[in-house]
Amino acid sequence: MDAETADEQLTRRLRYYGAGDLATYSQIHRAAEVIEGFDPAAPPDGVNGILELHNARLFVEAGFIPTDVVGEGRTDLVVSAKPIGRAVAQWFAALEDDNLASRLTEVDWQYQEELLDLLAGLGVFGRCSEKAMLTALDEAKIHIGDMLTSKRLVENYGATIRERLLAEPDRAELVIRHHLEGGPKNEIFLPANFTSADSRALMEAYIDSAEPNPNYLKLIADAPIDSKSGVDAKLIVKAKRRYGAVIEDFFKTTPGMKTGCTVAVSSTQVEPVKATLDNMVIEYTFSQAWLEDTLDFPSVLNNFQFLFEFAPQDGLLTLPSFKSERRGLEIALGMNGAKDYRTGHIFTAKDRTTLLQTAMYQRYLEMKDIDLEEVLRWYFEEHLLAEYGISGFVFSPSSQKANYLERCRNLFAEMESIATQFALLVEDGEIDHDVAAAGADLIRYRTIPSALGGKYAYATNHTEIRTVLHTLFSDQSHLTYINEDIRGEDFVDLLRRNKVSYESLHEYQQPLVKKLIEHGVVENTGERIRLKDSDVFHVLRSLNDNEAVAYHHLSTRCRAHVDSMVSAGWLLRRSSLLTEAEAAYFNYNLNSIDFSNGPKLRNKYQHGVQPKDNGEAQHQQTYYTALRLMVALTIKINDEFWLLDVAKKR
Repeated sequence: MDAETADEQLTRRLRYYGAGDLATYSQIHRAAEVIEGFDPAAPPDGVNGILELHNARLFVEAGFIPTDVVGEGRTDLVVSAKPIGRAVAQWFAALEDDNLASRLTEVDWQYQEELLDLLAGLGVFGRCSEKAMLTALDEAKIHIGDMLTSKRLVENYGATIRERLLAEPDRAELVIRHHLEGGPKNEIFLPANFTSADSRALMEAYIDSAEPNPNYLKLIADAPIDSKSGVDAKLIVKAKRRYGAVIEDFFKTTPGMKTGCTVAVSSTQVEPVKATLDNMVIEYTFSQAWLEDTLDFPSVLNNFQFLFEFAPQDGLLTLPSFKSERRGLEIALGMNGAKDYRTGHIFTAKDRTTLLQTAMYQRYLEMKDIDLEEVLRWYFEEHLLAEYGISGFVFSPSSQKANYLERCRNLFAEMESIATQFALLVEDGEIDHDVAAAGADLIRYRTIPSALGGKYAYATNHTEIRTVLHTLFSDQSHLTYINEDIRGEDFVDLLRRNKVSYESLHEYQQPLVKKLIEHGVVENTGERIRLKDSDVFHVLRSLNDNEAVAYHHLSTRCRAHVDSMVSAGWLLRRSSLLTEAEAAYFNYNLNSIDFSNGPKLRNKYQHGVQPKDNGEAQHQQTYYTALRLMVALTIKINDEFWLLDVAKKR
């Protein structure tokens, strides 16, 4: 490689990434320079030159023209870009078996994707032989994984592609990504002659290989059984066992980092709860005096809702995994199955914390001769009648003599029973237990009804609301950084930490802020940009943090803003006991309706296929999980009845 080519390899190529990518804005002037230097009579001869020219044209066609190019200059640039398409097409039309290798070999790695797209789109795959094309792409250092992103390539050269896939166990990763991985990854195509038996054989060889990637093992282990992908129960079990062995070996040789949380009760602490961070371990300390002063049954349930923060605001559960909690590299580098419940480190921390708090509190109450299941019975059978005049609910606590396996089975059954009773009350105005028994079936948590019309508001896919939420709250927004002294985790954080004037914004940032001003989200005071309306912000914050807005908890002004957003197509309102995120959380823990990577606790314990290896300790942990879910469901039901009571008294 000569010196000039080496320098080119170290230079970031001109490339159009699309309107949503910051890199697009930084290359606008370079694109204009390439077009201005283009001579239709003498187009570039090399592959990189022709692909750079192609990318430059994409900038102008999408309207990305330097702001200092105006009037006739702007018109001239658009006119100069038009012949580029013809020049690119002619270059690719000249490719044939004899010159493929010599003309494609030097393609820059940054242009490999564009090369495959143009080879497909301009019909080169259809007229060049399999041997000549694949040899040329191999010499151009284009990996088989990149080849599989081209549907036309796979369709034309399927026989050889199948042979290459089956040749190496590690190529199972490509098959796993095709069948099992979810998220916005590049789509992978497999040859038509690549069968489900091929898929299973390759994945099994991968599981047995010397160094399988644990991320891919986890995808197989959490996958749903599917004849099309070749995943069956035996393959899932084999992947789970190998994954466990790989992780165990890893921590035998690699020093770990201590993370997690601890829960304790303090006899001297005045504050109800304190949280301290020791390196990566959060310690929650609860006041013994507070706990002893709140032993009455209503306060026990209130402690779950507010002290342990199960639902501290607007009756919305904090327990689910929310997209807003997964940020930056966690999204970019994460690997999820197509039917996975998407979690991240924040959800994992919440999950551990609330489970420990539930276990601690259940044991604490037990020492005070209070059975938490008896508290739940009191709520449904006594409190609802005394407070709201609602009768008919039945909740049967586990026997005090029952072991944890028996308690799990009973509590999961009672949870479904309570959900069924609540649904009958909403639909029929009464609880008929004969009807409940006749219609007993797996509870669909998404469809548990609400007596409140339009109980929750959700963001639609309308471009404006999605852009507003992304611009305000995403760490990938173009408004998180102005310079080293003015930066934030997101735009809201940027405004909170800094005095940001409109003039201090970069040229590409100003249109985004202008849109927020037009929508009434922020305002320009002349000295700074600031959030304009606290009620609007409350609605937007709930949409981002909770993926829903609890309409009946809102003030009159907030409701008016929601109504306006509904009229604009930004939001829609639906009624159900649980929000979409809350229902997904219950399904993740209890069954396989929506997700394949959950513990499926209800299914396992109701069908007698619960874990057998870890004995009572495993069942004890499951029992705490069941208690947490039952308390969360009770909080949601109580919130419904409270809102209905408030509405009656208005």
